[in-house]
Amino acid sequence: MSDPIPSDLRAEVRQREDGKYTMYGISLQWQIGANSPDQGTWPPPADWNEGNAPYPHLYEVWIDGELRQTVFLHWSAWNWTQSNSHWVDLGDEEPAGQRRVKIRAKVGGEFTPFTNEVTVSPESSGRWAVSQPRGNTPRAAQADPRHGTANHPRSRAGAAIRDQDASRICAEARRVNTNTDWHEVVPGAARMLADYPWNNAQKYLEFRKFFEEGTLASAGNPDFRGLDLAPDDTLGDWPLTELDTSAPTQTFTYDYMAYHWGESWSHRWFITRADWNPSDGLSWKDLDPIPFLVEVHGSPQEDGSTSWEFASLPRRTGRAAIVNIWGGHGGPDTPNGDNGGKTGEFFLSVCDVNLR
Repeated sequence: MSDPIPSDLRAEVRQREDGKYTMYGISLQWQIGANSPDQGTWPPPADWNEGNAPYPHLYEVWIDGELRQTVFLHWSAWNWTQSNSHWVDLGDEEPAGQRRVKIRAKVGGEFTPFTNEVTVSPESSGRWAVSQPRGNTPRAAQADPRHGTANHPRSRAGAAIRDQDASRICAEARRVNTNTDWHEVVPGAARMLADYPWNNAQKYLEFRKFFEEGTLASAGNPDFRGLDLAPDDTLGDWPLTELDTSAPTQTFTYDYMAYHWGESWSHRWFITRADWNPSDGLSWKDLDPIPFLVEVHGSPQEDGSTSWEFASLPRRTGRAAIVNIWGGHGGPDTPNGDNGGKTGEFFLSVCDVNLR
């Protein structure tokens, strides 16, 4: 049986382009079973078994001695590079100083020992480059008419539009919105056709460019501008989900109206920085750039992948917002079939929480 313990971790700081932004991240690769960083794109690992290799699906990423991210890897059947590689977002500001990175996996309900710890430095950063197994065609996302929103913690769209919450701020959001589809908070087809979210050449989702000042909750779509309302004395606050950060784990859920999956699809969950002031509205700069929870959504899960249990939510108290981005290679058809035939798309959930 293949060894399920990750080892031989390799890490480098890399850059991706996202419209006018340069996005930085740590590119990770490791040995798992017969799949090594030196495997290459052909032939498949000896234990690959058409994607049914006995590799772990849950990992933790520790940076500078702290748990910073939980990662669920559900790779597509043909792409073994998704089973032993990961991109850790660092945001749109060039990182300063060195960082120490290590990972561990969960196997049989217990965590494995940590891998070797790797020190990375922005001085050695280079451009992101993708390598893919040859002789295969990426599977398109499975398509259905509508999409979804975060359910626990409950999103603004879920509270104001789906649940018709009676709070003043939710009532005002419904009044100023011109779209009543709680499961469709997206930038809009015109914007996605003008500047594709999916980078088909390099195989990653560009979403930072869609968020200007104070419009994060609406994905910059005026049809959902009510979701950008900031709490004040007149409107009150958004309905809050209480989260006990002293608990050993959290369980988040998603309310799907359509269940997309494919090698390009992922969930990313971010949280606001500790000094965020809700009355100032919500902008991308208010978020911790490292998502605390990530799912690579390359294959379907038996439960529809509606929930995630994890331990990487920051242990702090106070008012915060949690932002989920779920997206990949879907959306409107492109002119002349370019970009792999689709613009790419993502669905935005903003959840207001009280951490205790």
